[in-house]
Amino acid sequence: MNGSAVRWRPAQLVSLLLLGLLTISLIWQPQPAATQSDLRYFPETGHYLRGAFRQHWERNGGLALFGYPITEEYHRRSDGRIVQWFQRARFELASVNPLIVEQGRLGAEYTGNRIFPPIQPFTTTRERRYFAETGHSLKGLFRTTWESRGGVRAFGFPISEEFEEQIGGQWILVQYFERARFELRLYPTRVDFGLLGDAMAPAHLREPWPPAIAPPGPLSEEGLPRPPFSVRPGAVAGTARIIPANGRRGTEFRIEGEGFQPGERVLFLLVAPDLSVSQTDGLPLADVNGSISYASVKIDSRRLADGTWQLVAQGMTSGRYAVARFTIGDQPPPAGPQPGVSVRVVPNIVLVGQAFTIQGDGFRGGEKVSLWLTAPDGSVRAINTSPEADRRTGSITPANVRITTDVGFRAGTWSITAQGRESGRQAIGTFRIDVPGPTQGGGGDPARLGNLIHDRLQPSGDGSIVPLAAPPGLPFTFNANGFDPGEEIAVYVTPPGSAAQAIAASLIQRDGRGGVRVGFRPPSQIEGTWAITAEGRQTRRVVIAPFLVTRDYVAPPGTPRPATSRNATVTPAEGGQRARFVMSATGFRANEALEFWITSPDGLYVLAAETRADSRGRIGVSPTLAVTLGTQNPPGVYGYHYRGAVSGVRADIYFTYTGAP
Repeated sequence: MNGSAVRWRPAQLVSLLLLGLLTISLIWQPQPAATQSDLRYFPETGHYLRGAFRQHWERNGGLALFGYPITEEYHRRSDGRIVQWFQRARFELASVNPLIVEQGRLGAEYTGNRIFPPIQPFTTTRERRYFAETGHSLKGLFRTTWESRGGVRAFGFPISEEFEEQIGGQWILVQYFERARFELRLYPTRVDFGLLGDAMAPAHLREPWPPAIAPPGPLSEEGLPRPPFSVRPGAVAGTARIIPANGRRGTEFRIEGEGFQPGERVLFLLVAPDLSVSQTDGLPLADVNGSISYASVKIDSRRLADGTWQLVAQGMTSGRYAVARFTIGDQPPPAGPQPGVSVRVVPNIVLVGQAFTIQGDGFRGGEKVSLWLTAPDGSVRAINTSPEADRRTGSITPANVRITTDVGFRAGTWSITAQGRESGRQAIGTFRIDVPGPTQGGGGDPARLGNLIHDRLQPSGDGSIVPLAAPPGLPFTFNANGFDPGEEIAVYVTPPGSAAQAIAASLIQRDGRGGVRVGFRPPSQIEGTWAITAEGRQTRRVVIAPFLVTRDYVAPPGTPRPATSRNATVTPAEGGQRARFVMSATGFRANEALEFWITSPDGLYVLAAETRADSRGRIGVSPTLAVTLGTQNPPGVYGYHYRGAVSGVRADIYFTYTGAP
């Protein structure tokens, strides 16, 4: 991920859509991770991923190929390997140096003693492929999926032919492989990977863990230690602090916290370093603000063992919970999120195009604090600004670190991490990013998604703007070139029918060669044709780029999908994260240059790089044009549009991305 500031350029988004998501590359020897934490928690199943298994999962197919983790790591007695089960796979740590993760032979184990008679050998053709290793073959969509999603390294060789099998009360066309089962779904047509891990994982290892306390390492094959406490599904997390965060045995620790339901009683549990659990005395009432700090609840540590302890505060009515850590004995503070240290985003819910401020407390006075963001898909983005904690209070709030979101910030729950460079104190907060929805009378209108605008929005001078259109509140990126290096350049935007407004100098980035780049958001919600202008003070050279602020291209879930052009196809027309949208179009002139633009559900109109038809006037035939979308892409109706630069022939391809895993 690009970590050179937290603004993602729309052009990068287009590259991601066109190139980065077309295939899954396989990396089978993980390297050390460079993420905000070695742990990643999945609330959908209540389990963690870490280390080599996390790297392998994230780099080799993730949710679509493996499903969610359904156990923790554990030591398998039979061979000493560390093992973890997923809905569709089982990971096994085959080597530590170098790190090598292997996938269990679930297909072979699940079918057991079933006999799949081998077929008569034949020479592989374009339609069908023969495997002498197992005496079986592949064809059609199963073959395409096998070859494009990792082949023998991901799935092993086929151990059966295609046949129909009853799954979940339905007869489905399936084929078994050494490590997987392929299932052909017809509405819409797609290949699913069977939930063999779900069917085979030991039940006693599937007990969920809470989102704030992870097992200290791999469990035993018996599933020990057990999770120390449970959290109700959908429970809201509050905050808790232990003051002081560290002390010798006998120190009196005070409990503070917020975020509970006003008037409810709050239960306190102490989780020992060995994960045993005990209850503290007292059930204080949360005050009118949902705080328990006023109650002055204390922990008597005279009989507590040295080590890292965790306090769980849980509302007895609401189920809201908070976890704080503290250390007893002469040892450094625990790694990861720590008591008394906090970081947060204000406001906690941000619309794409809006700005948020980072606040935090509890760091060592005067130390630099590193900041980074974790997206809903687990990817990490650095924040170049490293504020200095206030020397007296340890707070980074006065530094006023402000981040403006753009189209690279996809909707979902994000994390913000802050870590002191000297003290190692770390805190993690969460916030939510939402995409602005259509207002009444605008957006979600399928008749508008094919409107062509770039003919009338041509830049004057050497400049460009991305996207070419967006709904109110979303940002644009303007590039202008041709000025003298070092000359003063003014940039201003002009709303429809209004006077020009200057762009702040702090938003103007210079490349030292007479070019400028400006990331900006229109200063008002006025819809219509705007313009942004860059003017050299000495040369009087001017670059003008018109753009459109409109809801015309907003197409969230529920928007009726327009019909794809008769000269084009897309398969499937609707799908989620496991769908591979394959597109093609015909009718252009041989080798004709094609204008190409994309409309996306969040209302962007992006004019992409020119492409070209093949020698028979086609696109998407050789090579194949295919797109796979993930959690970073908004759900709704996508439009891929092509127009012959000479013939004027258009192809408009529409598909609906549901976002479903």
